[in-house]
Amino acid sequence: MKKRIEILRFLKLRIKRRISTLKIFLVVFGAVLVVIALLSPQKEIADKEIEVKGMNIYALIDTSKSMLTEDVYPNRLEASKRVLKNLIQSLKGDRIGFIPFSDSAYIQMPLTDDYSITENYINALDSSLISGGGTQLYQALTLAEKSFSEIGSENKTVIILSDGGDFDKKSLEFAKNNKINVYSIGIGTQAGNVIPNYVNGAKRGFIKDDKGSAVISKLNSSFLQQIADDNGGKYYEVNNLVDNSKNFVQDSANLERKSQRNEKSKVYEKYFQYPLFLGILLILLGYLLREVIKDEE
Repeated sequence: MKKRIEILRFLKLRIKRRISTLKIFLVVFGAVLVVIALLSPQKEIADKEIEVKGMNIYALIDTSKSMLTEDVYPNRLEASKRVLKNLIQSLKGDRIGFIPFSDSAYIQMPLTDDYSITENYINALDSSLISGGGTQLYQALTLAEKSFSEIGSENKTVIILSDGGDFDKKSLEFAKNNKINVYSIGIGTQAGNVIPNYVNGAKRGFIKDDKGSAVISKLNSSFLQQIADDNGGKYYEVNNLVDNSKNFVQDSANLERKSQRNEKSKVYEKYFQYPLFLGILLILLGYLLREVIKDEE
């Protein structure tokens, strides 16, 4: 401003003090009104009840030792966690819960539609959560069914993320008898690989059988395919070359989404347009005001 005044004096021009003060006031006050508009002033005018519809989904995550096999980068368990995060990003209105399983199973996260908390639960999944290296899918299914029954859910859907383990006829029959929609995601490859042995978090060779030979874990896609086909779902496969699990949302669109609950939502009337219009008008007036006049000789 000082430099500007010097230039005006050199050009024999002077500033009308009153106009200059008014110009500054209009621009500053206009800018304040624009900031107020950005704060989005609003007033609550009513409460609205919204009916929320969606599926109830339990993700059954295999955390057995075979899920540490590195035929999928960086290993099968980490790949299944990555797939699970991607699936959750595409859910809208559906409730999801997590049940890790190995030699046993437990509900790690009950059904919720608060997707913001799910990442912490996913990051906590680890092969050491449950001792042993077996694959008790049946226990995971019974826990899911019990949870569905407790909330009176008629639409029951599970997503199995696993390398398949051994053929489990009991799980096939249980899912069918309880009308559970099963979608399965096979993590791994048909060729398989050895299973790393971890001691205190550090890799110490590989898991071996009674004869001292390294155990090769292969993807049992046939079991995962059958349990999905028999229970109204689909089978997907994930490895370093293929990942078609993203089709789950599209494939499950035909499943009936019944009302889960009613939620109250507040209705607001917005008022940002008034200070915004007035603020822009004042800034333009301040900008267009002529404050400079030529000195009289």
